[in-house]
Amino acid sequence: MTRKFSVVTTFHLAGYEKYGSRMIDTFLANWPQEVHLYVYAEDCTVTQTAPNLTVYNLHNQCPNLVTFKNQYKNDPRANGKLPMGPAGTNGKQRGIGFKWDAVRFSNKVYAMCDTAKRESGTVFWMDADMVCHSPITLETLDRLMPITADIAFLGRSNKYTETGLWAINMSNSANMLFMQWMQEAYDNAETGVFAMKEFHDCWVFDRTRERLQATVPAWRQLNWSEQFVMGEGHPLINTEWGAYLDHLKGNRKDAGRSKGKDLVVNRTEGYWK
Repeated sequence: MTRKFSVVTTFHLAGYEKYGSRMIDTFLANWPQEVHLYVYAEDCTVTQTAPNLTVYNLHNQCPNLVTFKNQYKNDPRANGKLPMGPAGTNGKQRGIGFKWDAVRFSNKVYAMCDTAKRESGTVFWMDADMVCHSPITLETLDRLMPITADIAFLGRSNKYTETGLWAINMSNSANMLFMQWMQEAYDNAETGVFAMKEFHDCWVFDRTRERLQATVPAWRQLNWSEQFVMGEGHPLINTEWGAYLDHLKGNRKDAGRSKGKDLVVNRTEGYWK
């Protein structure tokens, strides 16, 4: 019996124009047609069409997200603009910057939760600044996200998970609880995300993983990047995923590809030459 795989992403208009459109094009060109892509578009129109592409209006599809953003969009604390104590020795101040921008990263969580709660197979989250540069097969997906794993991710020792790509097997009923808890961190923000040390989705993801593992000890986690013991900042391209994907994190969007110095392994694929 063929396993069911699907992928979820989201972007706003500027994101669609700068990188999201390319992500869709490269996905449709290189991922199996059996894998469905769910796009949650924020205030923009997607021009691509395909049998395995569904485009949702983000805010229409996720009313709880609208409630959260309306409540906190003008709250400096929720947008990484409220200092929380003195600056550290590195000059950075807690409360300032992306690590505390809960509103910015809430789109990802609500979009993923919306699809995962409806799907029975394996659901991948994929950031919209991903380039699917080489063909990938169902057999490869089955190996990279085996049925024996309940969740898979790009973990980094001594640092929060890189959530540009992660996957969850919704055939396991325990994972419905995982998705419920992820969303509740924002639905009940005062006792959820704002009670955490940092407010971005990576931090929420890691705390939710820890909570579910403690609740369901047999829950099976797969860390795609566990070999990177030093916690490299750009793990995806140094795992097997780099043979198929490039993640244009940060200013890599301007260059349209990752930097040579990002690679700590020898990549032989044509894209990297």
